[in-house]
Amino acid sequence: MSQILLTNLRIINPFGDVEFIENGSIEISDGSIVSVGAELTDSAPDIQKIDMGGKTVLPGMINAHTHLYSSLALGMPPSQNNPVNFTEILKQVWWKLDRALDEDSTRASFQVGLLNALKNGVTTLVDHHSSQNFIDGSTRQLVELADAFGIRIATAFETSDRNGDDTFASGLDENLTAIHEFANREHIHPMLGLHASFTLSDKSLKAIGKELENLTGTGIHIHVAEDLADERDAKMKGYHSVIQRLDKFNLLNEHSLIIHGIHMEQTDIDLILKRGAQLVHCPTSNANNRVGNLSPLVVRKLNAGLGTDGMQSNMLKEAKEGTLIRSASLPGGVESVNYLQLLFQNNRTIAEKMFNQKLGKIESGYPADLVFYDYCPVTELNDTNWQGHALFGFESPTDVMTRGLFRIKNGKLAGIDENGIFNNAQSESRRLWQSMKNVT
Repeated sequence: MSQILLTNLRIINPFGDVEFIENGSIEISDGSIVSVGAELTDSAPDIQKIDMGGKTVLPGMINAHTHLYSSLALGMPPSQNNPVNFTEILKQVWWKLDRALDEDSTRASFQVGLLNALKNGVTTLVDHHSSQNFIDGSTRQLVELADAFGIRIATAFETSDRNGDDTFASGLDENLTAIHEFANREHIHPMLGLHASFTLSDKSLKAIGKELENLTGTGIHIHVAEDLADERDAKMKGYHSVIQRLDKFNLLNEHSLIIHGIHMEQTDIDLILKRGAQLVHCPTSNANNRVGNLSPLVVRKLNAGLGTDGMQSNMLKEAKEGTLIRSASLPGGVESVNYLQLLFQNNRTIAEKMFNQKLGKIESGYPADLVFYDYCPVTELNDTNWQGHALFGFESPTDVMTRGLFRIKNGKLAGIDENGIFNNAQSESRRLWQSMKNVT
């Protein structure tokens, strides 16, 4: 059993029992936090004592919805056509990328995405994967890589009808295989991934619902009402809304994850609350795709979590940019959304239900997932203003710990070949972009 005492820390424990300790210590045993306080003394003769030099520590962050498969999209050539709406963006960009991915480029995408997440203090990821021509074994590849990085991972493969019946069947089978293989693993939570209602027939939803009936402790992970096209499609198929269509096939339960939800109605919100499903908000992606802004009333009613939709790895940056995007459309004096609450409180609730364990606090009994910043505040930092510093002051962490082990220490990664990962990503991205040109 390894025992560590971290001293000389400024501890910020957002929305916890004690949110702020100016000069504190954290005792860790066998990967879990044993005690947190202002003045802890060595409790064991062989404990490893580490002076953290006055650094500021936050709990490891949770990204409640991302797409690691899009990690190699940064800087890729724009579409030769000029997509003018959401569905055209999907068809001309993202659906070409996910069809061009093969085993090697998918691995490179996972590695880069996981590495960037870790470097930004994200220790738990909820991924929504789509490599439509590399399906079988893609989830196992992700699980093995996430474990090597020490990152807790929720998996889901994006089933869809858009590439034919065989591809749909393979995607569903990949989800089911992962659920049966990984459901009882401590750091893995497999889910049933669906792309969106408008790319799935009633026949396919019925097949997914039938499989879900025989599963316990899992739910669907799906984009919902991100654009009005999704709602219009549901109405054309004879349903009042996307949410009511999903419910018709018994796909909504307390383990289901609903992403976006921008164009939902009050009846949809009531139904989500009734079924116990959870909503995740992705503000920067919504702004980038020009699909609208999630209502603050919906955010509060559904205790929405915060995700990036693959746009970035930095959750503090997502919270900051979400704040600014919303503020741009609000008149003076109107209450906004507290994005740090989504990040540190609502995401914690989502992840704890998924993984059936305590997560996201710097308190006794929680995993030692910790993120350290060498932050020298230019103004006073205390228990009343830490949120302003976290949103607008913190940059990149210098140290990241997961499960009681330093994965990054003083800016250096432990046991991870960062240069090798990035060199491989550059090579694979060039090959991927070339392959995309041949996708029709």
